[in-house]
Amino acid sequence: MMHPNHPLAAWLTSSGIDPTMGGIASVTRSCLVALGGPMAARSEPVLAATRFLGLRSHDFSKVAETFPGIRFRACRGSRLRFFLENSGQVFARPSWVIHEHVDLAQCETLLPRSLRSRYAVWCHGIELWRELPSRKRQALREADLLLFNSSFTRKKAAEFHPWILECPYQVVPLCREGGSKANLLDTDASPSRKSEILTVGRLVEDRPKGHLEILASLPDLVAEIQNFHWHIVGDGPWRRELEDAVFNAGFAKQVSLHGFVDAERLNELYQTSRVFAMPSHGEGFGLVYAEAMAHGLPCIGSTLDAAPEVIKEGGMCVDLDDPEALPEALRRYLSMDEETFATASEQARKRSRFFEIDRFAGDFQAALLEDG
Repeated sequence: MMHPNHPLAAWLTSSGIDPTMGGIASVTRSCLVALGGPMAARSEPVLAATRFLGLRSHDFSKVAETFPGIRFRACRGSRLRFFLENSGQVFARPSWVIHEHVDLAQCETLLPRSLRSRYAVWCHGIELWRELPSRKRQALREADLLLFNSSFTRKKAAEFHPWILECPYQVVPLCREGGSKANLLDTDASPSRKSEILTVGRLVEDRPKGHLEILASLPDLVAEIQNFHWHIVGDGPWRRELEDAVFNAGFAKQVSLHGFVDAERLNELYQTSRVFAMPSHGEGFGLVYAEAMAHGLPCIGSTLDAAPEVIKEGGMCVDLDDPEALPEALRRYLSMDEETFATASEQARKRSRFFEIDRFAGDFQAALLEDG
């Protein structure tokens, strides 16, 4: 077990790592593996986590068994307790304190700079794409390293905070959970594929995932594609409005809003659909693209966000200002002959191999060591 004041010791802070907490929690779990899993046990010098601070209540007993070298502390939702626990860095002197979000990094501004350890802040996207209160700005400005999930996230953040381009940073693309070569899916590319579109994402009005643009593409698709269907997975406060929009457009039979589904059902939809479509207006990264491509599912994103950085040869990205671009892209994949689709499916699977935990852990560790 690495001592807290070892020059390669690191602390990791998080709101929580429960799977129900969404994409940011997923990133934190990957960081935990990168700092406390097999990568950290290798003989060459790598950073290893010695403490994990969780703001919310959580039972860490099972997680602690997987990472015996890490001390897990649950702060039960108390920000005061979180601050006090984080202040322990003054005495333990870890090499790095890594905050999963700028909200958590604010506590650093309450410590004298001379007593702080170096700290890094993950920058995910939408939380930076607006004016920030002074303490959050200070937390970002004083950070020793900003970790961006994509170049797009950094560029977009600079539109609101130009000074962010002067901050020390690294771009570290994310990874699929469990995304290793050993478990990468090797199912056949096309025999069970149906003429179906799949979209997976939280339904929130101010974070459009492209549902309305897909809905506007349906009249021609329904008329041209035999047995066409669109599966929508995800829930949120905008679900009722989307259901009404689908009904009013006359496509209730061709569209299924599943809400949240379990992993088994989601895997089934990944394996039987023919194209994954989420032409979003503002994804900072889009891990769901990587997950879809791992199932051999070509992806359609938009040119308005980070999708081009993630998808690359695993599909295509469309200009939503061109009303014909999205319908044509959907039509292309839905009507492909089996041989052509098998090639597209293999390209998606090949692209997904970039999003493995080993690559992420290496990039994450290198980012910290390079600035360390």
